[in-house]
Amino acid sequence: MKRMILAALAVLTLLAFTACDRFPHIFGPPQTVNLDEELFQPLNQALQNQPEAGIDELMQYFADDYMHSGISKADRRDWLEGVFNDHPNAWASANLIETHKLSDLLYVSSWRLYISEAETVIVDSSFVGDEVVKRDGRWLLRGNQASCVVPNPKQRVIVEYFTFPNCPNCPPVEAELQHLQLDYPNNFSYLEYHITGPLYVPGDVTHTYYGATSAPSTVFQGETKLSGSSPEILAEFRPLVDTYADLECLVGYSNLAYHVQGQNLTGSIKLNLAPDITSLSDLVLNVVLIEREASHPSQSHPMRNLVRAKSVISIGGTDLSQPVNFALKASNEIPDDASLVIFVQHRPAAFTNNARIYGGVEVAVSR
Repeated sequence: MKRMILAALAVLTLLAFTACDRFPHIFGPPQTVNLDEELFQPLNQALQNQPEAGIDELMQYFADDYMHSGISKADRRDWLEGVFNDHPNAWASANLIETHKLSDLLYVSSWRLYISEAETVIVDSSFVGDEVVKRDGRWLLRGNQASCVVPNPKQRVIVEYFTFPNCPNCPPVEAELQHLQLDYPNNFSYLEYHITGPLYVPGDVTHTYYGATSAPSTVFQGETKLSGSSPEILAEFRPLVDTYADLECLVGYSNLAYHVQGQNLTGSIKLNLAPDITSLSDLVLNVVLIEREASHPSQSHPMRNLVRAKSVISIGGTDLSQPVNFALKASNEIPDDASLVIFVQHRPAAFTNNARIYGGVEVAVSR
């Protein structure tokens, strides 16, 4: 009898588990899509068919709500059509760099667009953080969905921090800036300049312009300079960032294109200034190359956002209907974790807390 009772209990237990298992299970590895095969190879072929095949064939690989750093699908269409009309013998390619799966219908990708004619490079652009979405059974580029044309867009806060190797009073400032970067992941950049020693960028006069000749010194949005690392000074950091992060974006940054070769980086970017910016005579474009995490024998701890090269370009008399060209040369080969921080700024001859920065962009450098 005891055996019969135990057998009955075992059957009931089995039925209880199977009764709760009402949904199908898949015990295999997660499925990923070969986006190179599904999207980028056909896109590549459509590029190589230009201009004979017509721009419609090419644009079928872009989603209707495509947006990349303020560039819509219509803008991208006009730009590509203009390139191929101006260069009918051009050769073009699209190459996938990397992808990251977010869901079965959404990936994030980085890819490179390259267009040349004979031995002249016309376009060499890396698109970082572009969404790839599946719609109606097809994979489409949706861009990074970043725009500076939405209602009341807010600006990126740019903080410039000045130090030197093993500065004894600087670690509290570095820690606070790192906390702020984590708390404002989408609209905050800080740059670490060394005012002396082996990590000083030759020829850079940013610290002398601001009068930041002692360390630590920190300049917020080109307008507020704080010196020191006392608790009272550090307590001012977050309220300042809050204030500047709430201001509207008055400059649009788009069509960033660049090329990396060894220690050199050359490129261009399109600027769209709001009517509120009326004074152009002292306007400059800052292009800064930073290393996200760096080490050096002269420094006892890792450094973040270390400035490796900088170019300051006067744009007061420039035709801003065309992209602004820039060129950088680092002291060493450009590191794998490099980023570009690009921002427009008023730069009067003498700094009196009046060198306003108009937002900006930060983009990881891809090869």
